[in-house]
Amino acid sequence: MAALWALKPIGRRSKPFNNLDTVRALCHDLRQPVSAIRLLAGAGSGDPQRRMDGILDQAQWLAEMVEGVIGDAADDEPARVDVVDLASRCVVRAQHTADCQIGFSASERAMVLAAPVALSRAVSCVLDNAVRAAGPGGHVTVDVMGTVREIIIRVSDDGPGLGHVPTHNSLGLPITRALVCACGGGFELKPGTVGGMVALIVLPVSRSRRVL
Repeated sequence: MAALWALKPIGRRSKPFNNLDTVRALCHDLRQPVSAIRLLAGAGSGDPQRRMDGILDQAQWLAEMVEGVIGDAADDEPARVDVVDLASRCVVRAQHTADCQIGFSASERAMVLAAPVALSRAVSCVLDNAVRAAGPGGHVTVDVMGTVREIIIRVSDDGPGLGHVPTHNSLGLPITRALVCACGGGFELKPGTVGGMVALIVLPVSRSRRVL
């Protein structure tokens, strides 16, 4: 495995952005749920209750991100997080605007100590990049794997690979790195074995602070 972005121990949470970068990063991350709400609200078919539940879920996610910034992350301190549940929620939110298939697999619950909103934003950023890379009719797979030392969130796509996908801006990957670092983890992006890209979010579980 290639070298990960520097791992930092989970303690007092560091601030990943300055004030300007924080606002830009938030605006970047708000785009997907806003798009999902617009699509759900404008859909002319489907179960109305299911669409409303989707809108409420996206609106709640918007509120959590905004509160995290306005409250200076006071409500996003490191806590016990079920990574399987968190990642699956990110997948459900992404499916509303994705024009490709998103698969999800996990062997069991994976509990870690992390800032839940920051980690959710990081996973959502990686998913957004993978979905755009895969394109219409493509495939994205999200896997959550665990060992005694670390939890790994693996997001892979079958797109054309890094450098061959038009980017909306240059914020996505720096945001992901900063958010994962704020959770005490590491981030790696590498070519897939049969094309596309693989993104890895690694959350270490230390013996002294292991979350069971």
